[in-house]
Amino acid sequence: MDTFRKQPTLKPYFDQSYGCAAFPSVAKGGVFFVGAAFGAGDIYKLTADGEAEHSGKVELVQAVAGWVLGGEVFSEIVFFETEGDYDRFMDGNFEFSANAKAVALTAGVSARVTTMGNQGVQGGLTPEQTSVRGFKETPEYTKGMKVFTLTLGGLMYEATVGGQKFNIKK
Repeated sequence: MDTFRKQPTLKPYFDQSYGCAAFPSVAKGGVFFVGAAFGAGDIYKLTADGEAEHSGKVELVQAVAGWVLGGEVFSEIVFFETEGDYDRFMDGNFEFSANAKAVALTAGVSARVTTMGNQGVQGGLTPEQTSVRGFKETPEYTKGMKVFTLTLGGLMYEATVGGQKFNIKK
């Protein structure tokens, strides 16, 4: 979660969101028309003083179809706007997504459109150098959630449609 906290664009999300789910490392791979990803993470309630209170574990499972070749590792964070949004996530959530991405070792460029909100264009040579652009200072949510990812490394090209399933471990 520290890598995401370093992004000035995400500060309003940490300050104003009820909670978040952070996945430090998600491994993804695919060949031709099928791909999959898996990662484990933690769920937090965010307090007014900027602290994160751990409230559970979560697994991310993703399946994609479309043109995909290679593998990558990325971090992902999901912000929840309100307590109700957090509770709906804790009950289980499914997301459809459309991805366009090119990753070469640790350099990456990505854009994403999902049922949980669009992700701005991101680009950088390392996770620390990657910047998130395209958002205002006021947090914007879709269906009470907002997703951000940062590529950690790999070699992957994709133009896919897929879905993520979150398995909550209370």
